[in-house]
Amino acid sequence: MQTVSPGDVGVSAERLATLDRALQRYVDDGKLAGVVVALSRCGQPFHVKGYGFANLATRQPMQPDTLVRLWSVTKVITAIATLICYERGEFVLDQPVADFIPAFRSTPVYAGMDGDQPRLVEQQLPLTIRQLLSHSGGIASGFGGATEPPEAIMRETISRCRETRSSLADVAEAIAQVPLVAQPNTLWRYGASYEVLARLVEIVSGQTYDDFLQTHIFDPLDMADTGYLVTDAKLERFSAFYTMTEGEGLTLIEAPDQSIHYVPDGHLPPDTWTPGGYGLVSTALDIHRLGMMLLRRGELNGTRILAPSTVDLMTTNHLPPALIPYGFPNARPIYGYGHGLGVHTLMDRGLAGTPCANGEYWKDGGSGTLLWVDPHYELVGTVCYQLDPFWLYPVFATVKALTYQALMD
Repeated sequence: MQTVSPGDVGVSAERLATLDRALQRYVDDGKLAGVVVALSRCGQPFHVKGYGFANLATRQPMQPDTLVRLWSVTKVITAIATLICYERGEFVLDQPVADFIPAFRSTPVYAGMDGDQPRLVEQQLPLTIRQLLSHSGGIASGFGGATEPPEAIMRETISRCRETRSSLADVAEAIAQVPLVAQPNTLWRYGASYEVLARLVEIVSGQTYDDFLQTHIFDPLDMADTGYLVTDAKLERFSAFYTMTEGEGLTLIEAPDQSIHYVPDGHLPPDTWTPGGYGLVSTALDIHRLGMMLLRRGELNGTRILAPSTVDLMTTNHLPPALIPYGFPNARPIYGYGHGLGVHTLMDRGLAGTPCANGEYWKDGGSGTLLWVDPHYELVGTVCYQLDPFWLYPVFATVKALTYQALMD
């Protein structure tokens, strides 16, 4: 990716050096094996750089084209895929999910305990596609600190689907059998709804989900390194995955050639579950191209993916006031933000404590990936490292703070 001088886009090179030093310090202190940052303003990249190593054992440098596990940044792509289908007239956003996957018509809702047994009731209003996109439909997550009985059922369901090599159709049907943790549109819960959205895309398009993404997003945007698999030809660029172990420091979780993503010949077995909520592999460069398309309200280099009005709809808040602030169970609420269709969207920068302008939106992944877009400052940023849990260190907040302090207009 060609870069311009920071000064050409109103960024102080001298002040940007603070970001350089901070990221190198994360590596030198043994907190991260490596990290990549890509920043652009007004459509022009001004800082694209890797720090440290993609693989500590081989000393492979972390580079802008290093392949990383996206985890939940996959959801942004699923939201875009869903909205492409919406623009084709396949559905409206407030349409019931059960119109396409009838099993959701009878999905019960958890309503508390009767003694030692969960009390289940019917849905007061049907679960909708928009609620799937905004995580307000009540679908359980199956991970994290939530303790309602449907959460344990969802964990067992997802585990069983993985063990039996289920298809997306199987997964969506299985999720429909798990009670909702609350009535639709009464609770924000970061759940398994994006698996249902991926299946919805398959149903209305007639394509497998991975084929749809390739045809309608990856190929048009020249995202040549994004997909569910890593082949032999790309293995050398695939990062290792680490955790932090007390007394030992960075510890390998997954070597590149031991990853579930590594399929030497690049062929997915038939009926493979291609997740809508996680599971894609990509690079900082590819995800940055996606962000630049969103900044340009649906278009990049003459290729239009979404209408401007649809991007505006995607990146505005869709949660009712009663659900704000929202957040993860047993965690600090996400103050100042609403939730759009696949992204967190900034409504009050003061409450959020961020230098970003209102209207900024972002999505992160638990493996250490971040895409953010700030239309006011015409800024796109991507951050990629590979550490579980990613929140051990405030890497994302550091990158944002030190990027904005370098903006001179």
